[in-house]
Amino acid sequence: MRLILRILLFPITLLLTIFTFILTFLLGIGTWLLNIISGLIVIGAIASFITGETSLGVIALIIAFLLSPYGLPLIAEKLVFGLGKITGALKSI
Repeated sequence: MRLILRILLFPITLLLTIFTFILTFLLGIGTWLLNIISGLIVIGAIASFITGETSLGVIALIIAFLLSPYGLPLIAEKLVFGLGKITGALKSI
């Protein structure tokens, strides 16, 4: 019974493994790009604080935080890690 289940789940685990590797690669590239954009937004926020536009600077800092490694990339990393755990659980059957 277990062998039949493993044979049936093999295509799914193969697709999930490939999908996880692709997402990990894209996550690395996306995080790198978002770090650059976040840095540019912080520079713009500092410039807006210097010119006296405090509300725009605060909004820019919030957006920069969301684009930093502690914002959206961290959420995406947790999702990819969870997908990897699901794949590992399916492989262990």
